Amino acid sequence: MKARLGGKWFLVRESGSLSNCGSCEITHRRDGTTRRIIRIASWQNEEDALDTWVHEAMHAIWPAMSEAEVAKSSAELSSLLWRLGYRRTP
Repeated sequence: MKARLGGKWFLVRESGSLSNCGSCEITHRRDGTTRRIIRIASWQNEEDALDTWVHEAMHAIWPAMSEAEVAKSSAELSSLLWRLGYRRTP
């Protein structure tokens, strides 16, 4: 699927083969194009996956934000969303 984050289009994928929870990659190619992809590990439980989606989306929107800032803010936001009842629909 594609998602627009921070005014840019990202390819968004789930993967069972990731060793970490997720990644946000922005690669500038030699031909002048940019590849943007977010990968989320499919093996996470639902609450952890929500946190990872928010975390990686924040990296996409604010790439200059430090890892510590992203981790703190995404944990707070995903916790709020979880308490409000946001869940993945089947």
